[in-house]
Amino acid sequence: MKLISKKLAISSAIASALCVGTTVTAHADTIGGDVKVSYWQGAYSGDVFSRADQQTIDLEQDLNYDDGGFLEISASLEHPIPIIPNIRISHIDLDESADGAISGTFEGVNFTGDVESNLDLTNTSVTLYYEVLDNFVSLDIGLETKIFDGRLYIKDKTTGDVSDTKIDDPIPMLYAGVSADLPLTGLSVGADVSAISYSGDKFLDAKARVRYDLGLVFLEGGYRQMSVQVDDVSGIDVDASISGVYLSTGLDF
Repeated sequence: MKLISKKLAISSAIASALCVGTTVTAHADTIGGDVKVSYWQGAYSGDVFSRADQQTIDLEQDLNYDDGGFLEISASLEHPIPIIPNIRISHIDLDESADGAISGTFEGVNFTGDVESNLDLTNTSVTLYYEVLDNFVSLDIGLETKIFDGRLYIKDKTTGDVSDTKIDDPIPMLYAGVSADLPLTGLSVGADVSAISYSGDKFLDAKARVRYDLGLVFLEGGYRQMSVQVDDVSGIDVDASISGVYLSTGLDF
């Protein structure tokens, strides 16, 4: 009930902020959008803490998580109807496995040494947004919901005992995106931020980017960080982040 109440309160606050924002929105003159494929070279950091056993597991030192390559696909649709928000849908596969070592009890399982693990933060994002500015400087604001379909799986190689914790909560966040064209170059710079902080829980997904347009085709590169700090998800506290450079290409129509 605690988690449900938090989500309802967060969603209500975001919805109110979004409604206020729509009073000053601009909108596209025609129907358009883009499709994009991105490769993110991200490095894990942080830890998870079992409340029942008072045991902390470090993602780097204990589980040996390091750099990983992750693929994301996304598509957006913009239209000239002022009241209805534009929409972007993206899916990123954040599934990583590693071999490490744990000595101690975590989530009721006594680990004796060598372990194999899988941390899956795969999620689908649905972003509803409005264009506040749409000229050489553009500004979008809206609401993004990340729907996780993941888990933290740890198996003791000696005993075969397993700890398997689901990570499958939807997370509502505020979204803002800004970009500025560099005249006569085809280049633009920008940033996208989705974030929420409520009652000690914090979520952040941020990008800084440079983009080059070649007609319908574009190339993009930048730096991305996604961090999660949440208490009591299926009995564990999570404080983890993934950060690193990314490259994208796609079609803008």
